[in-house]
Amino acid sequence: MFNKTKHKTRTKRKRRGGAVVELAVCIPVIALIGFGAMEAASMIFLRQALVQSAYETVKESVKTNGQQTLAIRRGQQVLDSREIEGETITFSPANTDELPRGTPVTVTVTAPGDSNSILPFGPFKGQTITVTATMIKE
Repeated sequence: MFNKTKHKTRTKRKRRGGAVVELAVCIPVIALIGFGAMEAASMIFLRQALVQSAYETVKESVKTNGQQTLAIRRGQQVLDSREIEGETITFSPANTDELPRGTPVTVTVTAPGDSNSILPFGPFKGQTITVTATMIKE
């Protein structure tokens, strides 16, 4: 009878030991998946902020009496409200103030993934996110 109890405690210890090893192996994997998901969500947020900024900028610049400086200010407001860093806003053609009606205007907004990342490392290290929007001058 005494040996039977001793055998049960050994089996329980082995099971607990196996569970500890499994947990030690799985926790880094789960953490990696969690941080990867947060980083991916951050980059999706960044891209959507750039899309919104490009849209607002080009919309403001193609108005009948639209001014490029006001358009840049509007696009910058969108980016500032979302705390995007290191962005650039460019126009094609370069000066949209005196364009004739019916001319397509393209706005390109870019931002580096490095300065807008949650983590100091990751798959978006060194990446630049670029978005364009095109509308016809009214």
